[in-house]
Amino acid sequence: MSEIFVSYNREDLKVAQSIVDGLTAEGFNVWMDQNLQAGENYDEITEDRLHKARAVVVLWSSRSVKSRWVRAEATIGARKNTLVPLMIEECDRPVMFELIQTTDLSKWQGDRNDPAWLAFIEVIKKRLAAAPTPSKGSESRGGRPAAEKARKRVKPPKQKQRSGGLLTAVMLTFIFGMVSAAGIYVLRPDLVAPVLTQLSALAAPEAAEAEPAAATLAAGITPPPAEEVAPEPVTEPVIETPAEPVLATFRECDMCPDMISIPGGTFLMGAPEEELARNAWEGPQRKVAMAPFAISQTEVTYDQWDACVADGGCGAYTPPAGTKGRGLQPVAKVSWKDAQAYTAWLTKKTGRPYRLPSEAEWEFTARAGTTTPFWWGPLFEADKAATGTEPHAVDTLPANALGLAGVSGNVREWVQDCYVNTFANAPLDGRAVEVAACKLRVVRGGSYKSTPAELRIAARARLDSASRDDLTGFRVAAQP
Repeated sequence: MSEIFVSYNREDLKVAQSIVDGLTAEGFNVWMDQNLQAGENYDEITEDRLHKARAVVVLWSSRSVKSRWVRAEATIGARKNTLVPLMIEECDRPVMFELIQTTDLSKWQGDRNDPAWLAFIEVIKKRLAAAPTPSKGSESRGGRPAAEKARKRVKPPKQKQRSGGLLTAVMLTFIFGMVSAAGIYVLRPDLVAPVLTQLSALAAPEAAEAEPAAATLAAGITPPPAEEVAPEPVTEPVIETPAEPVLATFRECDMCPDMISIPGGTFLMGAPEEELARNAWEGPQRKVAMAPFAISQTEVTYDQWDACVADGGCGAYTPPAGTKGRGLQPVAKVSWKDAQAYTAWLTKKTGRPYRLPSEAEWEFTARAGTTTPFWWGPLFEADKAATGTEPHAVDTLPANALGLAGVSGNVREWVQDCYVNTFANAPLDGRAVEVAACKLRVVRGGSYKSTPAELRIAARARLDSASRDDLTGFRVAAQP
């Protein structure tokens, strides 16, 4: 379990991450909500880590002082005597925390030899060395203290007495003996013999218990009366398989895409350096915190695109049919700009803001909690990828753990981001990368003609935003 819990406002993520990195480099075990994985219950996990932490580091800023979450976490830290407040910028702290000594790191630039940082580390060490205030147990309900309860005399467990077992076994043996005399044993020994064997096993321990009792009576000793104990029912153990988390879905019109609501979380974006076929522009890996959003289960189809055109949207552009026609085939020969026209139509029609997913949102949902090159594991499996000589109908494709189909193969998918050949300066909160006068946009997922290396989740490519080809389509994202 983590020693240190870090509480911060999401807008201070960059500073919070540098403090967490510094604490980790100092050898401390640190937890922040970026450690949450896809599908995990945010409130439940956060509350558990908060209450079990031996130090609660709260980062005060002009934003966090207004956050109900940060103030609540600080209150719990103060109540449990685990609070370690930090000032990361000049601001007025909440009144109830003004009298608590606060370390000023507002001018800290990441130097672990900075006197302010060293002072903070000393505060952390002292806090970890001190025992946190224990939470109230039975005392809060008027019960005895735990130590006093421990001194209470514990009676030795009573031996359960068996009653009637021996008599039952003898009677059943007698009955089977009579039946055998009638010839059943001769006719079907395979049925009778196993039962007699079980009866003998049942009678054996009863007879063994009866022998000491008989010896006691022979010696003239009267045994104490047996306490009647009801036999315990024998129940078969039930093995429960934990249910997979079911995500909410919605569709806002007959021909609108089916959307999956994603609760957010954190993940490592990009390919690790040791991944086979990794390209330099797929890294460096970095931890990204995702806010909740929604994403379409499949790539947008010709039917859905044609509905947009029929309703006066999509710039009245009708892309030519693919090799397998229209219908539920993924729409292709649409540019990044065309995809923007489609999301604008969806937004106007439904009243909900629709858009292309950011590159981080695409990878987060495509990975579905995995860290392997493919969403199904470390090795390529042809039956999991939509590859071949032609595209596939979107309702025929296997889906990952979040319910997204066609993320590997079928058609390449436009995302919102402007192409930059490194993640070094990409946002840590899942937003798209935008650059002035951007011409090249990112495509993800590979196509039905791609090689296994191009179908890795971390693989990325770039295209001119005005490009239209038969290998490229898109899926959409929306506000939750």
